[in-house]
Amino acid sequence: MEQLCGSRQQLRLSPAEFDRLAAGSAGDALVRTLRSAQRSRTALIIKSLADADPALAPAALLLAQAHDRAPDAVDRVLAHPWLGVWAVDRVRGDAAGRPDYLPYAALAGATVAGLAYPPVPPVPCDGVIPVPGLGVWRGTAPAGPARWAGAGWLPVRVVRAAHRGSLLELAVDDVDPYRDCFGVPVAPRLAADRLAALEGRLADAWRLLVDHDPGQAAELAAGLTTLVPLADVGGGRQSITHADAFGAFAAHPDADPVDLAVTMVHEFQHSKLNALLGMVRLFGPDDNWYFAPWRRDRRPISGLIHGVYAFTAVAEVWHALRRHEELAARATVQFAEVRARVDRGVRELDGAPGLTAAGRWWTARLAERIAALMAVPVPAGVDRAARHALAVTERAWRARLP
Repeated sequence: MEQLCGSRQQLRLSPAEFDRLAAGSAGDALVRTLRSAQRSRTALIIKSLADADPALAPAALLLAQAHDRAPDAVDRVLAHPWLGVWAVDRVRGDAAGRPDYLPYAALAGATVAGLAYPPVPPVPCDGVIPVPGLGVWRGTAPAGPARWAGAGWLPVRVVRAAHRGSLLELAVDDVDPYRDCFGVPVAPRLAADRLAALEGRLADAWRLLVDHDPGQAAELAAGLTTLVPLADVGGGRQSITHADAFGAFAAHPDADPVDLAVTMVHEFQHSKLNALLGMVRLFGPDDNWYFAPWRRDRRPISGLIHGVYAFTAVAEVWHALRRHEELAARATVQFAEVRARVDRGVRELDGAPGLTAAGRWWTARLAERIAALMAVPVPAGVDRAARHALAVTERAWRARLP
């Protein structure tokens, strides 16, 4: 495993990179830096786990050997979101009840590098053997370098959207049993026609972003990798990310193009911030509970800082979409409402005693972005409606206080 960690990206940011993230203009190169840092973090955790548990050592060794032969391809395996989730859960003691994910990652690494499998193939999980990033195999894994095919093979399918030279590729993972890490019901495998419809809506969403917010589009192209379709649960959560699954998000597969565009931007902010929080402490111990203006329950400082960051980007996207003739009215209403909420949220955050010096700087930069949004003129009636909706939410929140 030493070779996986020997040339690792240092898990830190320069002051200029930190400032660009706070200012909302990370750019594709910095997003790739965050992704590399998350991959290095996973590799370090895997090495630590394999050093402590001999049962994991053969899989770790095979993954390292595969990395020697095909480093770029195996780097993609190391960046696989469910591997990162498993690694952190394993350290915390929260991975019980299922087979370890590392042997599946070794299987994927051996596959992409053309190596033979270990003498004892990975055991099935929920009736299948995951091959991270590639698919799942129903039954016993074949020996030797894989040629995954046939009735027992369910590949992970990829949807693509291209516009003006910008390409977004998303793996639609509706097969890997570990994709349920989000804590909400996930959809079974999508039928071919539903997948095709999703790809069509993704193309429309991508055109909106490339045309109206190319900066956000560039970040998504560099860092967003995986979409997990959520189940139809009616009135439930429509999108979500996981702190340790960089570049992945779960969302309803039938969202319209506008909602899908906004959702991708929203959820990727959480991935960026989670990666940052692995390198920079924005807050320390804080037992207080806060008003997050997009919710009616009390939130810890971590939830508040995530929400302000993500919804500030959402407000900026809605502002950009006001230039779209057919969406202008809808975008103006959404822009006014979201900016009012993040303005209230950043004021709540500014008073948090748990913020570190870096956290105070981060909050100040967010406040600058939000002040610029608040200075944008909107029709008076729209602005009043947005402020009224915020007041209703805050009254409901206060009514629930003990």
